[in-house]
Amino acid sequence: MAAGGEPVRLIMSGAVVGQELAAEFGPLPPAMLPVGVQKLYELQLEALGGTRQHLVLPEGYGLTDYDRERLARAGVEVAPIPEGLRLGEAVVYALNSIGAGEGPVHILHGDTLIAEPPLHADDVIVGARRSNEYAWAEIETDASGRITVLVDTRAGEEGREHQPVAAGYFSFSSGVELLRSLTRMRGDFIAGVNHYAAGRPMRALGGGRWLDFGHLQTFFQSRLAVTTARAFNTVRIDGLTARKSSRDEAKIWAEAHWLQEAPPAVQVYCARLLGFGAEAGRSFYETEYEYLPVLSELFVHGALARQPWLRILASCEAFLRTCAQLSGGGSGDAALKALAADKTAARLEAFARETGFDIDAALSLEGRPAPSLRAIAERLVPAYDLQSGAADSVCHGDFCFSNILYDSRVRRIRAIDPRGLVGERPTLYGDVRYDLAKLAHSIVGRYDQIIAGRCRAERRGADFSIAFEPIACQPWLEAALGEMNVRGVRGRSVPVQAVTVSLFLSMIPLHADKPERQMAFIANALRLFLELDSQ
Repeated sequence: MAAGGEPVRLIMSGAVVGQELAAEFGPLPPAMLPVGVQKLYELQLEALGGTRQHLVLPEGYGLTDYDRERLARAGVEVAPIPEGLRLGEAVVYALNSIGAGEGPVHILHGDTLIAEPPLHADDVIVGARRSNEYAWAEIETDASGRITVLVDTRAGEEGREHQPVAAGYFSFSSGVELLRSLTRMRGDFIAGVNHYAAGRPMRALGGGRWLDFGHLQTFFQSRLAVTTARAFNTVRIDGLTARKSSRDEAKIWAEAHWLQEAPPAVQVYCARLLGFGAEAGRSFYETEYEYLPVLSELFVHGALARQPWLRILASCEAFLRTCAQLSGGGSGDAALKALAADKTAARLEAFARETGFDIDAALSLEGRPAPSLRAIAERLVPAYDLQSGAADSVCHGDFCFSNILYDSRVRRIRAIDPRGLVGERPTLYGDVRYDLAKLAHSIVGRYDQIIAGRCRAERRGADFSIAFEPIACQPWLEAALGEMNVRGVRGRSVPVQAVTVSLFLSMIPLHADKPERQMAFIANALRLFLELDSQ
C-alpha cells in the first residue's frame, strides 16, 4: 500500500443501465440491479470490504430508506453526480466532491463484480479474458509486465483471443495524479488511464472470477454464479439445464409428473421438462434453463413502469384462465380444503411442537386485538367457500412471483416449480382460488419482500408489528389483481384473501432456520387477517 494510507474506493454507478437492461428491469443505476434477493451493490461491498467506500449514483435517483440505511451500516457514503457525464468526467466530479486528496483511489465499475479484487495493491488493473464481443479495453503490456496502453475495441470485434481486457477494477496510488490525467484527457476515462500509466507504472493482475452485469447477455450469465436454493432442495444450473434434486422423492416426482403431464396449452407457459430420475439417493428432474428475470426480482428491486407490469399480469391471468378451462372431473372444494384448511392446521401443530409457540394464545398487531393462530385458521375455513360446488382445474400450486419468469420478447410468463401434490397425492389438479391466492401472497402479502429482508417485523410479548419498504408498483398491482377474473373468481375476492392468510400461517414451520422470518410471517398473517376481518 502506498504511503497515502487507506484508499478511497468508488463504485461508479452514476448513469442508468442501457436500453436492453432497462427494458427488463427499469431505468436503474447498474449497482442497483437485482441479483436474486439482493442488489448488486450488496455483493460488491462484500467483495470490497474496508472503509472510505463511496457509491456514485445519479443525482436524480431516489434511494429507498432501506438502501440508505444498509449503506450507512456498511460505512458507505453516497456520492450523487449530475447525469450525462462521461465515465472520466464522473470520476473527476466524484473525487472532487468527496475531497479524495493525494492518497490511493480504487475504482470499481458499477456493473462489475470481482470475486477477489487485489485490495492491497496500487497502480494495478484487473485483467481477464473476454467472453463475448462487446466493447472492451484490451490491456497491452511490455516484456516486464508493465501496462503500456489500453486499447478500445468496438462491439462486434473479436479482438485478440489471448489479450486480456480491463475487467472493471482499477487502483491508483495517487488520487491527485489521476485527477490531473483525467482532466488533461478531457474526461475520457481510457485516455486518462493511459496518461496516468505513462507516468506511473501500472501492471495487470487477476482478481478471481469476473462477473459483468452491464449487458443483457452477460447479466444473466453472471447471475448464474450467485444463484441460491432453499435448504430442502438443491438446484444445479449449468447454463443449459436446471436440475432440481431432493431426498424428498414424493415432492420431486410430483413436480416432474406435473410438468410432463400438463396439457400443451398449459406447457407453453411453463418450463420445459427434459428428464427425471434418481442418482446417489436423490430424486431429480431437469428443465431447460431460461435466461429470464424472475418476478420476485422485478417486484422487490426492479423499477418497471405500469404498462410492463400490466403486460406481466395479463400473461399470468392468461395462464390461470388456460388452467381453469381444464378439469380432472374432481371437486375444487375438496382440493382447496386439503391445500388450505387441512395443510394449515397440520403446519401450525408442527410449529407449536417444534418451537413451543402457544398457537392458542390471543395475539395483537400494533395494539389491535387478534385471535390466536389456531383460532384464525379455524375462522378462515368458512371464508374459503368450500360449498361452492366448483369443479377442480389444472393447478400450478405454487404460483408466486419467485416461481414465475417473464419473457418480455414474447410477452409470456414461464412458470417453474409446480406443487404437483394435493395432500400426499400427485395430481395436476387443484383449485383456482389457491393459485390466485399464491399470486396474491406476493402482491398483497409481499412475501418476496420478507424473504429479501425488505421489511421490519418486531415482537413484544404477544404484540407484533410489521412494516414494508415502499414499492411504487405495489398499489396498482394490487388494484390490477382485484380486476383479475378467472372462472368467476376475482383476484381479491374473500376466498382468495382467506387462502392468502392461510399461506402465511402454513409456511411458518418451513423457515425454522430463520426465527426472525417466522415472526414476520406471523405478523403478516395478523395484518392480512385483520384486513379481511374488517370487511
